[in-house]
Amino acid sequence: MAGISQMVRPEEVLPLLSRNVFIEGYQGTSQPTEFLILLRRYVVQARELTELAAHNGMVIRVAGCDDAQPLLHILGYRTRPDCGKADTALLTDDPERAFLTIDSGFPLPDLERTLQGGKAFEYAFSPSAVPVLFAGSEWTMASKKNHTENSRDLLDTILNDPAVARLYWALSRIEPETAGFLQHSIGLQKLVPYAAVLDFYGRELSVSSGKISVPGGVAAESSWNDLVGASPSNPSAFISKLLARDKGWLAAYFDVLCRANSEQQAYFTDPHRLKFFYSALLSTDSSDKPTRGTFRPVPEMLLLVARLPLDSSGQPQVPGGLESWKQILFDGHHRNVLRKWAKPDKLAHPDDLVRMLFALSRTHDTDLLQLYMALSQIDSRRPADHRLAPATVELLARKYEDYSDQYRIFSEFPELGDESITLFLDVAQSLSNAPMAFRANAFGTFQASVGIWQILARQGQIPPSRFDESWQRVIRPFAGIRSAAHLYDAGRNSLGEIFRVSLDRPHGSQDDIIELLAGPPQTTPQGKQMHNEVANRIRSVLDDQRLVSIDTLMSVGDGLAEKERGKHPEEYVVLLAAQTREFEMPRPIFSNGERTQWAAGIYNNHHTDVEMRTDLPKLLKAPTASRSQIEEARGQLASFLRDTLVGLNYAYYEPPGAQALHNNPLFVRSHDFAGESVTGISSLWQAPVLLGRGTPAGGGAHFVGSLADLPYVLAELEQDFISPNSVQALVWGEMTPGMLTSAILPRWWNVSPLELHAIALYQKSGEELLAASEKDEALRANVLAILSNRLLPQQARQIEQAMRAGNVADIIPRMMPADTFYLAAEFQQKYPDQPRASGTSTQELQELTRQHPDQVNWKRLSHDFGTPHPVMAQNYGPELLNVAPMPPFAGSSSRFLPECWDSPNLYWARLADEAGVPPVMLNRLVPELTQSMIQRIFATDFEDWPALLRAMHETGADFREGKLGSPQRISAVQH
Repeated sequence: MAGISQMVRPEEVLPLLSRNVFIEGYQGTSQPTEFLILLRRYVVQARELTELAAHNGMVIRVAGCDDAQPLLHILGYRTRPDCGKADTALLTDDPERAFLTIDSGFPLPDLERTLQGGKAFEYAFSPSAVPVLFAGSEWTMASKKNHTENSRDLLDTILNDPAVARLYWALSRIEPETAGFLQHSIGLQKLVPYAAVLDFYGRELSVSSGKISVPGGVAAESSWNDLVGASPSNPSAFISKLLARDKGWLAAYFDVLCRANSEQQAYFTDPHRLKFFYSALLSTDSSDKPTRGTFRPVPEMLLLVARLPLDSSGQPQVPGGLESWKQILFDGHHRNVLRKWAKPDKLAHPDDLVRMLFALSRTHDTDLLQLYMALSQIDSRRPADHRLAPATVELLARKYEDYSDQYRIFSEFPELGDESITLFLDVAQSLSNAPMAFRANAFGTFQASVGIWQILARQGQIPPSRFDESWQRVIRPFAGIRSAAHLYDAGRNSLGEIFRVSLDRPHGSQDDIIELLAGPPQTTPQGKQMHNEVANRIRSVLDDQRLVSIDTLMSVGDGLAEKERGKHPEEYVVLLAAQTREFEMPRPIFSNGERTQWAAGIYNNHHTDVEMRTDLPKLLKAPTASRSQIEEARGQLASFLRDTLVGLNYAYYEPPGAQALHNNPLFVRSHDFAGESVTGISSLWQAPVLLGRGTPAGGGAHFVGSLADLPYVLAELEQDFISPNSVQALVWGEMTPGMLTSAILPRWWNVSPLELHAIALYQKSGEELLAASEKDEALRANVLAILSNRLLPQQARQIEQAMRAGNVADIIPRMMPADTFYLAAEFQQKYPDQPRASGTSTQELQELTRQHPDQVNWKRLSHDFGTPHPVMAQNYGPELLNVAPMPPFAGSSSRFLPECWDSPNLYWARLADEAGVPPVMLNRLVPELTQSMIQRIFATDFEDWPALLRAMHETGADFREGKLGSPQRISAVQH
């Protein structure tokens, strides 16, 4: 009834109840929602049932009709006059109470059987005690709605005062010593007005030994003293002023700087910069509050601080130089965003640019900040002698509004030079100017070809030394497309270049391209079996989408060329051409008038109509054909070639448990690249959006836009087909597609057993370091210093207390695998000569690192076991990012949360290593285990990390017991 998972620990109950009350309980500021109204009624009914049960040792007991009335009144039911007979039935007496009875699962059928003359009804109904933060009376007195201390108890106060409920939730998530300090030194009543600030920005507050920790550490304390107006050594005054200053903006600034790593904190907390950047944050909109809405605002400020690239001297990288950014910021339409508070002559140093970016993070138009983050990610991944040229930076800036989602590929492959980037944008622009008759096919064929190149490059089937050359060869055929027939030739030639760079020959079959996409050639029996399995999954999608084979399209194209030369095509070519007629649209279930009424403006099947009208066998069998007829026929082939190439991309990124790809044969064909089925799409080169879901009159679900971000949007669509194990299970919608994307995009073809073993050893070594810290204070300090960069103060303090109490074994299962992995990796890097724990895993890892540094170095492990970060890092390349957990945001920034969780793949790798499973089998195991984990998630709030960890461990337990992972098939392959 309260929307809380039944799997939470007792100490989580009241905080989660408080969270749900202020999040879900009110419309506007004071009007209760139906959720809260029902919840209050349920509490009243539960109390009445508790009081009734107290008369019989906390058991509700009804012997028969004579003593049933008190219980029936509470439940909202009554009996018919014939109570006691076999056909006695309960009737609704009070609909409100009866609804609560049914909704809460009260065993009415058992009670009804008792009233029919059966055995006595007994139902245990005892209250459960849960821990309370501080004393309940302190909370009731803090509420303005309570006139005396005892007018309402704690539960009633939470249910009736959203400010108190929010404060309870906020303080429950702050490190306990700090929360106790706030309660004692400031008082709950004085904190209630700042409940929203503490909720959004209080989790990084940490008071210890009479002093508050500040970003930048001891070296920055005087700077924070100057900015806040109170010394960190006086935490009561410091926190009071921090919360009250500028409507909470100073608290927001403090919070995001806390989330930066030590190197970035040192930059931002420089005495001059700390005030310099904060003044920019206040320069745009003084009326805007940082606590508005359900989610904390200005996610771009957090991204700027967490991901700002610094050069070797500790200065921000400026792609193209400051002169280029003067042009970008102050020329064109961007000038209006900055003219009120910035001038070109103020941009003389990289710090000036960062200051402007801070100000932009609070504006409604954050494109300039996002542009900087995208370009800086591209530039920072390049070697120092291969930075983006100023002209390229300015070109990317001009094209950003239309092509920004395409830039991720430049960040993923920094080997692509300026000429390659320019060529891509020039060709894309020329295709945008192509005639509408074949523009959609041009967009689709071009992007699908680039998508196949991207997959092969990511899988190592195109050597990095040939990235630049092969990229240009794949793209160049699409320059200057003049007709649909020319497009067919371009698609064919581009595919030939893919074959040339990956197979060393200019031609190949559909089986060849499928085998390439399935992964590099394998030599072991396990690898060959897994490779065939992946290839067959791709074929399955192509078959279910009824896509014409590339072999057929090439042969028919050759037949048309022979026809043009006056030679009659072979009979088999005519038979192959008939395959283009095998696809048929389903019989329409809506008339044209019904479509107009129910799906006006969103139904357009031009692409499939063209394919349905195509009759290539007729032309090939005709005695003669004009050149224009043959040209038109070749143009019709372009439509089918687009579908097949796009289908290959869809099939490669198929999420586990996919349904749409196998049950909607129009899905790939319906991809609207040119915006023919909808109006209002700002740019067709951006990530696709899903339209038509639940609108069969509009042609059903289909994507509108480009192929950028395809792995995520496919996962976003298919997540609705994953059924949770628990009926009432909740998981945030943005979390699931992120996890699915991380499961399907990385591939493990080139991972060695030693590398897989190293992943497991790093996690075990981290656990050994934690255990050894129980008795070694110096080691404990180093371990906690490393973990503090990744963990929130509350969890870091829990670990410290467990170390001191000798209870590390109890805390390890509650730690993310990524945290123990990073602990071992960072410790090895920071303290290579310091004696470490004598655990066997640590010793084995040391020896493995010494003997095989090429296989277990950080760069390789990050690439092979990392996950994509298309929003945070602006690319789809697998990578391990050492970042602290991100808070939830709205919009595209909601993807920060899943992108900062890189534990699952590390955990699955550990399971595989412990079970002796070959690394190549991760290509099956990871998607399967991830799907099972998602089915088990039973979360309550957006940041319910314990729910995710619990689901992951439950999945791991089933794998160890042989219930998951197809152990029989794996065993058969191994033998």
